[in-house]
Amino acid sequence: MKVLSLHLGLGKGLPKPRVEALELVAGFGAKGDRHAGKDPDRAVLVAGLSAYEKAQGAGIPLPYGALGENFLLDLDPHELPPGARLRVGEALLELSQVCTVCKSLSQFDLRLPKLLYGGRGVYARVLEGGVVRVGDPVLVLAPAR
Repeated sequence: MKVLSLHLGLGKGLPKPRVEALELVAGFGAKGDRHAGKDPDRAVLVAGLSAYEKAQGAGIPLPYGALGENFLLDLDPHELPPGARLRVGEALLELSQVCTVCKSLSQFDLRLPKLLYGGRGVYARVLEGGVVRVGDPVLVLAPAR
């Protein structure tokens, strides 16, 4: 499993611009992202390639970053339990809560919010900061007890 794409929300709107690396700060989020520091339980958004494949299958082509994700992985974070930890590059993430689908996705296609309901991505806490790069391996760890 690996990081397919990384995105940093510098301003409002979707898609979030693609970057080659993110610098994560524990308890804060992605350095430079406009959402960082607001809620440590929702520090970063992790999406899976399956969400983009589902949209593509419905005839809705989306550029990566369109879901507002910071991380696009080749695994579906919705298949992991809350509290699952991901070692990504130098950083350690802990999945916290499912991201709701917002109306901003309608700019790409009016069917998109309903299509991706419950499957847009999962928010995560940053437990250990560090640099993450496109192509870095992802290791799924058991939830902390």
